[in-house]
Amino acid sequence: MRLHLTLVLFAAALQAASTTYPPRVWTAADGTSKFEGNLIEFSDKEVRIRRSADFNQFKVPLNRLSAEDQAYIRSLLREQRRDASLKKGSYVDKITGQFTKGISKQGMNYQIWGNPKIDATRRYPLVIWLHGAGQSGDDNDAQMGGAPKTWVSDAAQDENACFMLAPQCPSRDIGWKNEVAEKLLALIADLTEQLPIDDDRIYLTGSSMGGSGTWHIAAKYPQVFAAAVPLCGGGDTKNAEILKTIPMWVFHGDQDDQVPVDRSRSMVAAVKAAGGELIHYSELAGEGHIITSIVYARQDLYDWLFKQTLKNPSAHSN
Repeated sequence: MRLHLTLVLFAAALQAASTTYPPRVWTAADGTSKFEGNLIEFSDKEVRIRRSADFNQFKVPLNRLSAEDQAYIRSLLREQRRDASLKKGSYVDKITGQFTKGISKQGMNYQIWGNPKIDATRRYPLVIWLHGAGQSGDDNDAQMGGAPKTWVSDAAQDENACFMLAPQCPSRDIGWKNEVAEKLLALIADLTEQLPIDDDRIYLTGSSMGGSGTWHIAAKYPQVFAAAVPLCGGGDTKNAEILKTIPMWVFHGDQDDQVPVDRSRSMVAAVKAAGGELIHYSELAGEGHIITSIVYARQDLYDWLFKQTLKNPSAHSN
Protein backbone atom coordinates (compact mmCIF):
# COMPACT_ATOMS: atom_id res chain seq x y z
CA MET A 1 0.00 0.00 0.00
CA ARG A 2 2.80 2.37 0.96
CA LEU A 3 4.69 1.57 -2.25
CA HIS A 4 1.55 2.17 -4.30
CA LEU A 5 1.00 5.57 -2.62
CA THR A 6 4.62 6.52 -3.22
CA LEU A 7 4.31 5.66 -6.89
CA VAL A 8 1.09 7.65 -7.18
CA LEU A 9 2.67 10.71 -5.56
CA PHE A 10 5.75 10.36 -7.74
CA ALA A 11 3.61 10.13 -10.88
CA ALA A 12 1.62 13.18 -9.79
CA ALA A 13 4.81 15.14 -9.23
CA LEU A 14 6.08 14.18 -12.65
CA GLN A 15 2.79 15.16 -14.24
CA ALA A 16 2.81 18.54 -12.47
CA ALA A 17 6.34 19.26 -13.63
CA SER A 18 5.54 18.19 -17.16
CA THR A 19 2.41 20.33 -17.26
CA THR A 20 4.09 23.47 -15.99
CA TYR A 21 7.29 23.23 -18.00
CA PRO A 22 7.10 20.75 -20.90
CA PRO A 23 10.18 18.70 -21.77
CA ARG A 24 12.82 20.42 -23.87
CA VAL A 25 16.24 19.59 -25.17
CA TRP A 26 18.91 21.31 -23.10
CA THR A 27 22.31 22.10 -24.55
CA ALA A 28 25.61 22.74 -22.81
CA ALA A 29 27.23 26.14 -23.27
CA ASP A 30 30.02 24.64 -25.41
CA GLY A 31 27.50 22.64 -27.49
CA THR A 32 29.18 19.30 -26.69
CA SER A 33 26.25 17.63 -24.96
CA LYS A 34 22.45 17.64 -25.15
CA PHE A 35 19.70 15.91 -23.23
CA GLU A 36 15.95 16.06 -22.84
CA GLY A 37 14.41 16.98 -19.51
CA ASN A 38 11.80 18.91 -17.53
CA LEU A 39 12.60 22.13 -15.75
CA ILE A 40 11.81 21.77 -12.03
CA GLU A 41 13.20 24.95 -10.45
CA PHE A 42 15.10 27.95 -11.69
CA SER A 43 16.74 31.20 -10.62
CA ASP A 44 19.05 33.70 -12.23
CA LYS A 45 21.96 31.56 -11.02
CA GLU A 46 21.04 27.93 -11.64
CA VAL A 47 18.34 25.50 -12.77
CA ARG A 48 17.20 22.09 -11.55
CA ILE A 49 16.24 19.67 -14.30
CA ARG A 50 14.70 16.19 -14.32
CA ARG A 51 16.33 14.18 -17.09
CA SER A 52 13.77 12.25 -19.16
CA ALA A 53 16.04 9.26 -19.78
CA ASP A 54 16.38 8.18 -16.12
CA PHE A 55 14.32 10.70 -14.07
CA ASN A 56 17.43 11.84 -12.22
CA GLN A 57 17.34 15.44 -11.04
CA PHE A 58 20.39 17.66 -10.94
CA LYS A 59 21.34 21.31 -10.72
CA VAL A 60 23.14 23.17 -13.49
CA PRO A 61 24.65 26.68 -13.21
CA LEU A 62 22.83 28.92 -15.68
CA ASN A 63 26.07 29.96 -17.37
CA ARG A 64 26.79 26.31 -18.19
CA LEU A 65 23.80 26.22 -20.55
CA SER A 66 23.57 27.44 -24.14
CA ALA A 67 22.62 31.03 -24.95
CA GLU A 68 19.21 29.79 -26.13
CA ASP A 69 18.57 27.96 -22.88
CA GLN A 70 19.71 30.96 -20.85
CA ALA A 71 17.32 33.18 -22.83
CA TYR A 72 14.50 30.73 -22.11
CA ILE A 73 15.16 30.89 -18.36
CA ARG A 74 15.40 34.67 -18.41
CA SER A 75 12.04 34.84 -20.18
CA LEU A 76 10.54 32.70 -17.40
CA LEU A 77 12.12 34.93 -14.78
CA ARG A 78 10.64 37.96 -16.54
CA GLU A 79 7.14 36.49 -16.50
CA GLN A 80 7.55 35.41 -12.89
CA ARG A 81 8.61 38.96 -11.98
CA ARG A 82 5.69 40.49 -13.87
CA ASP A 83 3.22 38.07 -12.25
CA ALA A 84 4.24 39.49 -8.85
CA SER A 85 4.70 43.09 -9.99
CA LEU A 86 1.57 44.55 -8.36
CA LYS A 87 2.63 43.26 -4.96
CA LYS A 88 6.33 43.96 -5.20
CA GLY A 89 8.59 45.55 -7.77
CA SER A 90 9.86 48.89 -8.97
CA TYR A 91 6.44 50.33 -9.93
CA VAL A 92 4.29 48.94 -7.12
CA ASP A 93 3.99 52.39 -5.46
CA LYS A 94 2.79 53.93 -8.73
CA ILE A 95 0.00 51.50 -9.57
CA THR A 96 -2.63 52.92 -7.26
CA GLY A 97 -5.86 53.28 -9.24
CA GLN A 98 -5.04 56.97 -9.68
CA PHE A 99 -2.68 58.79 -12.03
CA THR A 100 0.61 58.80 -10.15
CA LYS A 101 3.69 60.89 -10.90
CA GLY A 102 7.08 59.48 -11.70
CA ILE A 103 10.43 60.34 -13.26
CA SER A 104 12.04 57.74 -15.50
CA LYS A 105 15.63 56.56 -15.18
CA GLN A 106 16.42 58.80 -18.16
CA GLY A 107 14.81 61.85 -16.54
CA MET A 108 11.41 61.95 -18.29
CA ASN A 109 8.44 63.19 -16.30
CA TYR A 110 5.35 61.03 -16.58
CA GLN A 111 2.15 60.00 -14.89
CA ILE A 112 0.90 56.42 -15.00
CA TRP A 113 -2.43 54.81 -14.24
CA GLY A 114 -3.05 51.19 -13.39
CA ASN A 115 -5.49 49.21 -11.31
CA PRO A 116 -3.69 47.45 -8.42
CA LYS A 117 -6.55 44.94 -8.10
CA ILE A 118 -6.27 43.37 -11.55
CA ASP A 119 -5.03 39.82 -12.00
CA ALA A 120 -1.31 40.32 -12.59
CA THR A 121 -0.92 36.84 -14.05
CA ARG A 122 -2.73 38.18 -17.14
CA ARG A 123 -1.28 40.74 -19.58
CA TYR A 124 -2.92 44.08 -20.36
CA PRO A 125 -2.60 46.75 -23.06
CA LEU A 126 -0.63 49.94 -22.52
CA VAL A 127 -2.06 53.16 -23.97
CA ILE A 128 0.35 56.10 -24.35
CA TRP A 129 -1.03 59.63 -24.57
CA LEU A 130 1.13 62.37 -26.18
CA HIS A 131 -0.01 65.87 -25.26
CA GLY A 132 0.06 69.03 -27.37
CA ALA A 133 2.61 71.84 -27.41
CA GLY A 134 0.88 73.93 -24.76
CA GLN A 135 1.26 71.23 -22.13
CA SER A 136 5.05 70.99 -22.46
CA GLY A 137 7.20 71.79 -19.45
CA ASP A 138 8.55 70.30 -16.25
CA ASP A 139 5.63 70.51 -13.82
CA ASN A 140 4.47 66.93 -14.55
CA ASP A 141 0.86 68.15 -14.37
CA ALA A 142 -0.02 70.05 -17.52
CA GLN A 143 -0.12 66.92 -19.70
CA MET A 144 -3.10 65.63 -17.76
CA GLY A 145 -5.59 68.10 -19.26
CA GLY A 146 -8.69 66.01 -19.81
CA ALA A 147 -7.84 63.47 -22.49
CA PRO A 148 -5.98 60.78 -20.49
CA LYS A 149 -8.74 60.49 -17.90
CA THR A 150 -11.25 59.39 -20.52
CA TRP A 151 -9.39 56.11 -20.91
CA VAL A 152 -9.43 55.20 -17.22
CA SER A 153 -13.07 55.76 -16.30
CA ASP A 154 -14.75 52.86 -14.55
CA ALA A 155 -16.82 52.10 -17.62
CA ALA A 156 -13.79 52.12 -19.95
CA GLN A 157 -11.75 49.91 -17.63
CA ASP A 158 -14.58 47.47 -17.07
CA GLU A 159 -14.71 46.91 -20.81
CA ASN A 160 -11.02 47.23 -21.68
CA ALA A 161 -8.70 47.07 -18.70
CA CYS A 162 -5.37 48.69 -19.53
CA PHE A 163 -2.47 50.71 -18.23
CA MET A 164 -2.28 54.39 -19.25
CA LEU A 165 0.95 56.38 -19.61
CA ALA A 166 1.03 60.18 -19.94
CA PRO A 167 4.61 61.44 -20.40
CA GLN A 168 5.48 65.12 -20.49
CA CYS A 169 7.62 66.66 -23.22
CA PRO A 170 10.00 69.19 -21.67
CA SER A 171 9.85 71.73 -24.51
CA ARG A 172 7.58 72.48 -27.43
CA ASP A 173 10.73 73.47 -29.33
CA ILE A 174 11.93 69.85 -29.18
CA GLY A 175 8.61 68.06 -29.51
CA TRP A 176 8.18 64.30 -29.51
CA LYS A 177 11.41 63.46 -31.31
CA ASN A 178 15.16 63.03 -30.89
CA GLU A 179 16.15 62.50 -27.24
CA VAL A 180 12.56 62.91 -26.05
CA ALA A 181 11.40 60.02 -28.22
CA GLU A 182 14.37 57.94 -27.09
CA LYS A 183 13.59 58.57 -23.42
CA LEU A 184 9.96 57.66 -23.98
CA LEU A 185 10.88 54.35 -25.62
CA ALA A 186 13.26 53.56 -22.78
CA LEU A 187 10.44 54.19 -20.31
CA ILE A 188 8.05 51.99 -22.29
CA ALA A 189 10.67 49.23 -22.36
CA ASP A 190 11.12 49.42 -18.59
CA LEU A 191 7.37 49.38 -17.94
CA THR A 192 6.91 46.28 -20.09
CA GLU A 193 9.73 44.55 -18.23
CA GLN A 194 8.35 45.34 -14.79
CA LEU A 195 4.54 45.32 -15.16
CA PRO A 196 1.97 42.84 -16.57
CA ILE A 197 1.78 44.65 -19.92
CA ASP A 198 1.04 42.81 -23.15
CA ASP A 199 4.03 43.44 -25.45
CA ASP A 200 1.78 42.88 -28.46
CA ARG A 201 -0.81 45.48 -27.44
CA ILE A 202 0.99 48.80 -26.98
CA TYR A 203 -1.03 51.69 -28.41
CA LEU A 204 0.08 55.24 -29.21
CA THR A 205 -2.17 58.27 -29.49
CA GLY A 206 -1.86 62.05 -29.22
CA SER A 207 -3.27 65.36 -30.36
CA SER A 208 -1.75 68.36 -32.16
CA MET A 209 1.99 68.21 -31.35
CA GLY A 210 1.14 64.83 -29.86
CA GLY A 211 -0.58 63.84 -33.09
CA SER A 212 2.56 64.71 -35.02
CA GLY A 213 4.56 62.87 -32.37
CA THR A 214 2.39 59.82 -32.91
CA TRP A 215 3.20 59.83 -36.64
CA HIS A 216 6.91 60.32 -35.95
CA ILE A 217 7.39 57.79 -33.15
CA ALA A 218 5.28 55.13 -34.86
CA ALA A 219 7.48 55.47 -37.94
CA LYS A 220 10.70 55.37 -35.92
CA TYR A 221 9.71 52.36 -33.81
CA PRO A 222 7.18 50.40 -35.92
CA GLN A 223 8.06 47.13 -34.21
CA VAL A 224 6.75 48.44 -30.87
CA PHE A 225 3.21 49.66 -31.54
CA ALA A 226 0.19 47.51 -32.33
CA ALA A 227 -1.78 50.59 -33.43
CA ALA A 228 -1.59 54.37 -33.53
CA VAL A 229 -4.28 57.07 -33.36
CA PRO A 230 -2.98 60.53 -34.36
CA LEU A 231 -5.34 63.49 -33.90
CA CYS A 232 -4.93 66.77 -35.82
CA GLY A 233 -1.23 66.25 -36.47
CA GLY A 234 1.02 65.59 -39.42
CA GLY A 235 4.10 63.65 -40.38
CA ASP A 236 6.71 63.04 -43.03
CA THR A 237 5.24 61.43 -46.14
CA LYS A 238 8.63 59.79 -46.74
CA ASN A 239 7.76 57.43 -43.89
CA ALA A 240 4.72 56.04 -45.71
CA GLU A 241 6.43 52.76 -46.58
CA ILE A 242 7.10 52.09 -42.90
CA LEU A 243 3.74 53.31 -41.65
CA LYS A 244 1.75 51.13 -44.01
CA THR A 245 2.43 48.16 -41.74
CA ILE A 246 0.81 49.75 -38.66
CA PRO A 247 -2.95 49.84 -38.05
CA MET A 248 -3.82 53.55 -37.76
CA TRP A 249 -6.98 55.56 -37.32
CA VAL A 250 -6.41 59.22 -38.14
CA PHE A 251 -8.70 62.07 -37.04
CA HIS A 252 -8.76 65.74 -38.04
CA GLY A 253 -11.34 68.53 -37.95
CA ASP A 254 -11.96 70.10 -41.35
CA GLN A 255 -12.11 73.57 -39.75
CA ASP A 256 -8.81 73.27 -37.87
CA ASP A 257 -7.16 76.70 -37.85
CA GLN A 258 -3.97 75.62 -36.07
CA VAL A 259 -2.85 72.48 -37.89
CA PRO A 260 -4.09 72.44 -41.50
CA VAL A 261 -6.27 69.45 -42.29
CA ASP A 262 -4.12 68.83 -45.37
CA ARG A 263 -1.39 67.55 -43.06
CA SER A 264 -3.47 64.52 -42.17
CA ARG A 265 -4.90 64.17 -45.66
CA SER A 266 -1.44 64.06 -47.23
CA MET A 267 -0.17 61.46 -44.75
CA VAL A 268 -3.16 59.20 -45.26
CA ALA A 269 -2.88 59.53 -49.03
CA ALA A 270 0.84 58.72 -48.94
CA VAL A 271 0.37 55.63 -46.80
CA LYS A 272 -2.44 54.37 -49.04
CA ALA A 273 -0.34 55.05 -52.14
CA ALA A 274 2.41 52.93 -50.58
CA GLY A 275 -0.04 50.05 -50.37
CA GLY A 276 -1.24 50.65 -46.83
CA GLU A 277 -4.56 48.94 -46.15
CA LEU A 278 -4.50 49.31 -42.36
CA ILE A 279 -4.96 53.07 -42.23
CA HIS A 280 -8.36 54.73 -41.77
CA TYR A 281 -9.28 58.39 -41.79
CA SER A 282 -12.14 60.26 -40.16
CA GLU A 283 -12.41 63.93 -41.07
CA LEU A 284 -14.77 65.64 -38.65
CA ALA A 285 -17.07 68.07 -40.43
CA GLY A 286 -17.36 71.48 -38.81
CA GLU A 287 -14.80 70.72 -36.09
CA GLY A 288 -11.76 72.79 -35.28
CA HIS A 289 -8.51 71.94 -33.51
CA ILE A 290 -9.83 70.71 -30.16
CA ILE A 291 -11.30 67.30 -30.93
CA THR A 292 -10.03 65.01 -28.14
CA SER A 293 -13.33 65.01 -26.25
CA ILE A 294 -15.16 64.03 -29.44
CA VAL A 295 -12.73 61.38 -30.63
CA TYR A 296 -12.03 59.69 -27.30
CA ALA A 297 -15.75 59.45 -26.58
CA ARG A 298 -16.27 57.20 -29.61
CA GLN A 299 -17.11 53.64 -28.67
CA ASP A 300 -16.15 52.41 -32.13
CA LEU A 301 -12.61 53.69 -31.56
CA TYR A 302 -12.26 51.58 -28.41
CA ASP A 303 -13.86 48.57 -30.11
CA TRP A 304 -11.32 48.82 -32.92
CA LEU A 305 -8.22 49.75 -30.95
CA PHE A 306 -8.29 47.04 -28.33
CA LYS A 307 -8.58 44.35 -31.00
CA GLN A 308 -5.26 45.34 -32.53
CA THR A 309 -2.18 43.23 -31.85
CA LEU A 310 1.26 43.16 -33.38
CA LYS A 311 0.62 39.63 -34.63
CA ASN A 312 -2.97 39.92 -35.77
CA PRO A 313 -4.24 43.39 -36.72
CA SER A 314 -7.97 43.39 -37.40
CA ALA A 315 -9.90 45.24 -40.07
CA HIS A 316 -12.05 48.29 -39.57
CA SER A 317 -14.72 50.13 -41.48
CA ASN A 318 -15.82 53.69 -40.72
